[in-house]
Amino acid sequence: MRTLIFTLLTSFTLAACDNNSLPTTDPTVSFSPNQSNPHWTVINYWAKWCAPCRDEIPELNAFATAHADQVRVLGVNYDGLQGEELNADIEALDIRFPVLLDDPHRALAIERPTALPSTLIISPDGAIRDILLGPQTEASLKAAMTTADNP
Repeated sequence: MRTLIFTLLTSFTLAACDNNSLPTTDPTVSFSPNQSNPHWTVINYWAKWCAPCRDEIPELNAFATAHADQVRVLGVNYDGLQGEELNADIEALDIRFPVLLDDPHRALAIERPTALPSTLIISPDGAIRDILLGPQTEASLKAAMTTADNP
């Protein structure tokens, strides 16, 4: 009996350790750093007080909608807001893509961005292919993925 309990506890513990998935504001969407998936991933760091961030949100919304079959766009609130504060900023900026509830920089083994907006381009194999600084457009995001796909 002890062996069975130990085996079950070990299995649950190992399963929990393997799950390094980061949740988002959309309960059906999560992000697993450094793991392959069928889509490119664009992770954008933003803040409500950042004017260039506010300007680029409509571009990110359009990009996420137009390329939903190829790209997953995720946001990260630079200020680390949670709960109602985060939801209020998402609504105020009309962000229509999921926002990560935790900053992924540690899980990705990169430095936290020091300038906003910052955008990570992650290929389907899970590798960071580029880090873009400044506001992005649909064209600049497509170009970054094309360049990263054809070094």
